[in-house]
Formats: sequence, structure tokens, C-alpha cells
Amino acid sequence: MSNMELEMKILNVNEKALCDKIKDLGGKYISTSKQFLYVYDFMYINQRYLANLYEFNDEPSEYRKNIILNKFKNLFFEIEQLLDDNDLKYLKDSFNISSLSNIFDLSLNKISNILNNSAFINFITKFKKTPNKWIRLRKTIEENDNKELLETTTLVVKHVLKDNNSGIQQMKETEIKVNSIEEANELLEDLGFAYKSYQEKVRVKYILDDHEIDIDTWPGLPTYFEVEGNDKKDLENILNLLGYSFEDAVSCTADALYKEIGIDINNMKELKF
Repeated sequence: MSNMELEMKILNVNEKALCDKIKDLGGKYISTSKQFLYVYDFMYINQRYLANLYEFNDEPSEYRKNIILNKFKNLFFEIEQLLDDNDLKYLKDSFNISSLSNIFDLSLNKISNILNNSAFINFITKFKKTPNKWIRLRKTIEENDNKELLETTTLVVKHVLKDNNSGIQQMKETEIKVNSIEEANELLEDLGFAYKSYQEKVRVKYILDDHEIDIDTWPGLPTYFEVEGNDKKDLENILNLLGYSFEDAVSCTADALYKEIGIDINNMKELKF
């Protein structure tokens, strides 16, 4: 199931002091978990576009063509997260569309003309690998307040979206539970994916005023906490309650935090304690 999250992080926290603060404010401890993560990349954007285009042009059925157009819609949504002002100006000047999604308001014949336009193909196929979308297979061993152990495995597609100058990271997550790491990995490999890296982290989870507060520790990174909110005001309220301002927070992935200390985890086979 898919959901959109607005996330902010406070870096370099003292875990014990933070936990005491949350409990003093009436927060509830939920669990401590160890997470074992297998990360998979998507195919390059240009490869997916050309594959969709070949299928679209080779399909005589209008019904089937509309199904293929849904593939383009999903791909174009991903590309739109990467476009800058110059790209948007180019689309407007060259094809009279303000965004890629506008293409689908046109007739099927006009859509086909744009998709097959050599200048449009060159524009789209300049986008290769996206650093903002990946697949994660996660095994979690969680100990709750009653010292009970619960093991779950989930398959999730994570997609970092544009913040639209809000300074708040917006993450789209589509997640399902699966039976096991082994079965899910076999399924992904049959679909053409192979995991590129293995990662570990520890998470301590609290609930405060209906907000989930996750205290995360990754190998080699100072502990930070992450909080989600419905909007900027909601995030400001929970941060203020914890003694922080919105300006104290950052909005980024763990990958970006590693890059700040000179480590590119995208090129590491293993990241473990």
C-alpha cells in the first residue's frame, strides 16, 4: 500500500536524554528493532522509456496502447521529480506542454507523435539512473515493551519527491509484507533485479501526540531521530514540543548523511555494525 510522508530529522542526539524527554512529555515507548536491509536499483530511466515506446508502437490494439500509457504515466511522474526550470521551459517551448503529465490530456494520435518525436526521445533518454527511487527488502526483529520478539519482512519501493522549496523531504512509500527474505529475493531476481547492497540499522520507536518518533542508529553515523507530520505546521509543533525549532531540523536521506562524511553507501556491498 502506498503512502506519502513528510519527514524531518534532528541529528547528533543523545539517545538516553531524548528518550527521557519523550517519556516526560507523556510519550509511549513502542519497541526497539534491528533491521536488515537489502537494497535493489531500478533499471535506468532511458531503458524503461525505450522499452515502453517499442511496446507502444508495436501494439495494434488501442485498448492495449492505453495500458502501456499507464506505464509511461508512472515513468513520467518519476522523471518530473528530476526536472529543473530549464527542462520545464524546454518542454513548454518545444512541445507546448507545461509538464510531462500534460501529454496524457491529448488525443492518442498526438500522444504518439510526441512520444516518437526524436527531440523528445533525446530529452527523455538523457535521464539515466535516478538516485531518488529504490527497492528495499527489509527484515525487522522487533522487541516490544513486553520483551516479546516479533519478526516481519517487508518489500518497499521508496521514492524521494521534490520538496517544492518547502525544505521538507517528501517520501512516497509503497510497502507490502512478504513471507521471507529468501522468497522475496527470488521473486525480485525473477523480475530482473539483483540486490546491490546489504545494510543494517537499529531503530527505537516512540509515539508522542500521535506522532511516531524513530531514533535511528546506522553504522558510523551519530544517532538521529526522525519525525513525520501532515504538513509544515504539524512538524513544527512536534519539534517545538521536543525542544527544537524547525531550523534545527534537516530533511534528507541516510545516504546524504553518509556523503557528508565522505562515504558513498551506494558503492558499498555491505554496511553493518
